[in-house]
Amino acid sequence: MENMNFTLKAGTSTAIVGPSGSGKSTIVQMCNRLYDPLAGDILYDGVNLRTICLKSLRESIGYVSQEPVLIYGTIKENLLYGNSDATDQDIKEALDLANAQFVYDLDLGLDTFVGVGSMLNLSGGQKQRVAIARALIKKPKILILDEATSALDPKSEHEVQGAIQHI
Repeated sequence: MENMNFTLKAGTSTAIVGPSGSGKSTIVQMCNRLYDPLAGDILYDGVNLRTICLKSLRESIGYVSQEPVLIYGTIKENLLYGNSDATDQDIKEALDLANAQFVYDLDLGLDTFVGVGSMLNLSGGQKQRVAIARALIKKPKILILDEATSALDPKSEHEVQGAIQHI
């Protein structure tokens, strides 16, 4: 295989596209150091990922999967899972950025129980926006959205796309 290089610039958005099996998810997994490349290097601010403390690296990356999982607990607990030191102001800012202000309209607001087994069924778009807020609350240097709208209905996709554009 030929050497391939590409650079992601700070403050920009980059889309990695290709057919199924072309390596998009593999790139995401390598950026998160779920495994290392067999050849070549991945650099972050000019530093080889292999030399960066794994905990520090992962704290600097916000990741939202195609089908996010909310832990069984309150919305606030789900958000604090992204950053246990977050303040109420940090929570508000993350929810605003993620276009997830709907949580304040729920009967118990941030204290509403969600996740597998909860009585409340959030829509796919609502779960996705809570997951985006959870990723944003850590104030990541890198935000990875792995097909963040592919499993959503058109209305939810529009709401999540609005949140992504706002970010």
